Amino acid sequence: MKTSLGKYLSNKKSNKAKIASIIGLTEDRMNALSNESTAILYADEFYPILYVANFYAGVTIDRFDDSVTEIFPDRKKGVLVDKFNNLSPTAKLFSIYTQPKRDVEALIGMPKNKMSKFASGNTKRATASELINFCDGMNFPLFETFKDLFGEIKI
Repeated sequence: MKTSLGKYLSNKKSNKAKIASIIGLTEDRMNALSNESTAILYADEFYPILYVANFYAGVTIDRFDDSVTEIFPDRKKGVLVDKFNNLSPTAKLFSIYTQPKRDVEALIGMPKNKMSKFASGNTKRATASELINFCDGMNFPLFETFKDLFGEIKI
């Protein structure tokens, strides 16, 4: 059964083998991400897959967020910042950026203590949904955040 990513790629008539080759992913991994519900889609895989698929489908960068919504439809924007809207600008700034990890994890649906695991080494990878949920929760611009973290994709 196709995953949400697999359905998106099919709808865009994407050549999965070509995308995999361009971004350095094996065809087996691309097929797993497209067809196996148990395959974990990591953020560092998702970004180049979506970028390249959109490029060849003629979907512009300004539609990146819309593309993400097609794959992850139940997004909750602002859950990490909206609760501070009634504070002064200074209080809001400090409150947003000093939230306890456990609160952030709970609000974005991340497993307990996972943020601490990211800080314990550079081999830990965030899933696509974790990174998207965090960006949405903080109202960060999604495409720019992915680009800043993982670099510019050259085709």
